Amino acid sequence: MAESQVPYPYDAATIASLKASLSEPRFKTYLTKASGNEAFAFALYLYNARLAKSFLFPLSVAEVTLRNAVDGVLLQLFGDTWHQDATFRNTVLTQESLDALDRAVKRAQSTARGKVIAELTFDFWSNLFRNEYAGLWRTKANIAFPGLAHGEGRREIQLLVKEINRFRNRVAHHEPILDMNVPDLHSKIIKLVELRCQITADWMRHHSTVSVAMRTRPNLAGSAPVTLASRADPRFEIVEPTSKLVHLAREETQANAAFICMEKGSVVGAFTHRQLALYLATKAQETGGMIDLNDHAVADILNDPAVTDGFRPMPAGSSFLDAVKTLKEPKTRVVVAVNPDDGAPVGVILRTHRRY
Repeated sequence: MAESQVPYPYDAATIASLKASLSEPRFKTYLTKASGNEAFAFALYLYNARLAKSFLFPLSVAEVTLRNAVDGVLLQLFGDTWHQDATFRNTVLTQESLDALDRAVKRAQSTARGKVIAELTFDFWSNLFRNEYAGLWRTKANIAFPGLAHGEGRREIQLLVKEINRFRNRVAHHEPILDMNVPDLHSKIIKLVELRCQITADWMRHHSTVSVAMRTRPNLAGSAPVTLASRADPRFEIVEPTSKLVHLAREETQANAAFICMEKGSVVGAFTHRQLALYLATKAQETGGMIDLNDHAVADILNDPAVTDGFRPMPAGSSFLDAVKTLKEPKTRVVVAVNPDDGAPVGVILRTHRRY
């Protein structure tokens, strides 16, 4: 979920209705953190929901990876029907785990292993790494999790899955997570998957939106979504289409993040030092290495389709989350935050500024 760019009207009747639906005790957690500011409390509630949603993908990958790793070991030890094997059920499982297995079979309305596995909870899989199952993993931990270092085993997996499971349950039951150490939890989820498969972990990390969600945390000053303007880099130089490139080569322009081209009061383009350098390199090759910057203007750079397609103006009040999504588009290189009142640029965000 993304925060709407349009402020929500929190009048007295709306606040009363929302409190009744969410319950006073649940809302009190956010109200306390907001020092009694109700609008800010709702902003925190929405942030918590966005953050929790962003964790659904990495948690699902971790859970499926964990259960498949355990299933593989149980297949080796007890066969294709390990969930029905008498030795596994009567001598390996604790009564708590056996009851959980039988409930899963009942929910599945089938004895097929795949259907039963689909009904088993994260609790069941994580509990299999408790101390009472040490014998199960004595020679199998490194087979299930080949990324474990020499000397590591069941205990290291238990520490990870215990904390991940506790966090997963908070997310599943819509409990507050905004004050938890979510960067550390995200790292632990990635670590668990890495111990099983580095490629899967890299894929999950690449597509995870947890870091993006964390950057949308509201602040009391605005009690609103984090805006593009609040994160945009103010270091830019305004140029015109007719501006000569020699003007862009001055020493004082080196600290700028980008050049913004304006014509008749409107932003018509933007490009980075890298795009400028690529243009100059191309022209230098065409002329045997010699190029006179006075012979080239900003308009020449803007004629490059890569530059034209790589520029995106957005209202300065836009959600920063929406700006990040725009930066993820394949061709986008520069997002310019524009003041909607007068069309003036207030800052830029480059694709290379952050890892999205």
